[in-house]
Amino acid sequence: MISLRRTKHPLHIQTLRRQVTSMQELQKVLEGCDRRTLCEHLAQVRQFLRQGETLTHPKILGLTGAVVYEAVRQVLGVTLYDVQQIAGIVLCHGAVAQMQTGEGKTLSGLMPTIAFALLGRGVHVATPNSYLATRDFQLLQPVIEHLGLTVGLLTEEISLSERRHAYDCDITYAPAYVYGFDYLRDQVALQQRRSPFLGHRVQQRLRGNFPETTLMQRGRKHAILDEIDHVLIDDALSPLVLSSNSNEVALDADIHQAAKVIAQTLTEGKDFGKSQGTSAMTLTPAGIQQVYADARYGGDARLQRAWHEYVQLALRAMHHFRRDVHYIVDHGKLKLIDAGTGRLFADRSWSDGQHQAVQCKENLLVTQQPVELARITRQRFFRMYDRLSGMTGTARGCADELQDVYKLPVIEVPLRFPNRRKRLPTIIARDADAKASQILAEAVQCHQRRQPVLIGTHSIQQSEQLARVFESHELPFRLLNGKQDAEEADIIAAAGRAGAITIATHLAGRGTDIKLDERARSGRSARDRRSVPSDRPNGPAVDWTFGKAGRSGKLPSLRCAG
Repeated sequence: MISLRRTKHPLHIQTLRRQVTSMQELQKVLEGCDRRTLCEHLAQVRQFLRQGETLTHPKILGLTGAVVYEAVRQVLGVTLYDVQQIAGIVLCHGAVAQMQTGEGKTLSGLMPTIAFALLGRGVHVATPNSYLATRDFQLLQPVIEHLGLTVGLLTEEISLSERRHAYDCDITYAPAYVYGFDYLRDQVALQQRRSPFLGHRVQQRLRGNFPETTLMQRGRKHAILDEIDHVLIDDALSPLVLSSNSNEVALDADIHQAAKVIAQTLTEGKDFGKSQGTSAMTLTPAGIQQVYADARYGGDARLQRAWHEYVQLALRAMHHFRRDVHYIVDHGKLKLIDAGTGRLFADRSWSDGQHQAVQCKENLLVTQQPVELARITRQRFFRMYDRLSGMTGTARGCADELQDVYKLPVIEVPLRFPNRRKRLPTIIARDADAKASQILAEAVQCHQRRQPVLIGTHSIQQSEQLARVFESHELPFRLLNGKQDAEEADIIAAAGRAGAITIATHLAGRGTDIKLDERARSGRSARDRRSVPSDRPNGPAVDWTFGKAGRSGKLPSLRCAG
């Protein structure tokens, strides 16, 4: 039995290091013990928590961490670094751990996840996308089950009963947006279950009719968010909209077509203008007069909005939304592109008729506009959790917002080794062609030195433009831009090989390690040094950014079929 004595432990790095040292000493005592002993120690922690002890007590954290990290060593053969353990303690305190890319966020989040699970009512681990949720689940499931806890994974393919089972587990892994959409589905189900008159539910129970529980979630107690700033800041105002979807032809399809024809005759500056800071299109008085010159559609019974608004939607589709930047066309259907990661969303659509206007622009079947069933912003949804924490590599720039809005302090976790990154001078090109030529020349030099090269772009269109340049010069490369989900793991696994060239869209949120092979790690050979002179240093990889940097702005509403 451990002795509990309350002590103050502010989130200072030196204090956290002392807690890690105590945790490691206790892990040495547990080293080599069997699974049953580990489970008994976790049961002891659970008992302390039920008696009212706080999770952040140093003795509680010490024993929990020692048990979890010994399980990781036994199951995965991995010993966590001090910085990973520091991050785990930060998350247990309900804060944001800022860890640089490659420092091991996945394993850092395991200890707090299990610690929260001991408190009961489930833990929701939210990742930026389904690929990372599946990867983390598959990696950590053996460790979690080794400690006697249950874990589930939410994917789009599983049935309703399987979703409920995943939520009933101690720990659930899923993309962040899945939790929000399932919450909305539960709210719709609750509305549908409302009794038509007072006493109806009691009457049904007296008759032996017990309605089956249709809710999936059992509450929102604990959540741990990977790339927390992307979820809570970048996408804070982009609402999740649950809607009923239909593949039938829209009643106003002909009106969208007519609006497209008129929009093609309008002149920017004379008939319409772009609103400053937004993507909205505004018709001028001359434009309004031209739109209503033909009175056929002004009073059409099929109108779902004012006739001139159809023309504005068509203008926005023509002049703002770009193929292979905001969406792709796949087998006759629009698939939206996530601006943050370059991934595709097959089951989402833009709201307020914009999706139909883009369908018309691409000469696709104009489907019926989805009927909105429920909506919620990510900001409001995640503030409903009793306990929230997370990890990211880019929280420093939004620390004030995380503190003021979500009451989440940001703790910067030190690097395991000093940073050896060298920032080279910025190269400014006169146009896109010169820029591509410069990137090509640099990539050729790195490829000859057998350095891995990673080229980041900000859209599918840019990645494919650059790919055509590389193809024309017969330079071998691999392309990763959201269209290769099934091949993504293989492409990333090969990106660290000596001489590999990888062109990828937005890398933030992919979260997959690029492991260097021995030749890339050791640097070029003496023969390479003699034959390929260069003023560039020989590092493990070169990272180009092809496009504008910075956080994405406000996105249109996203819809998910109910």
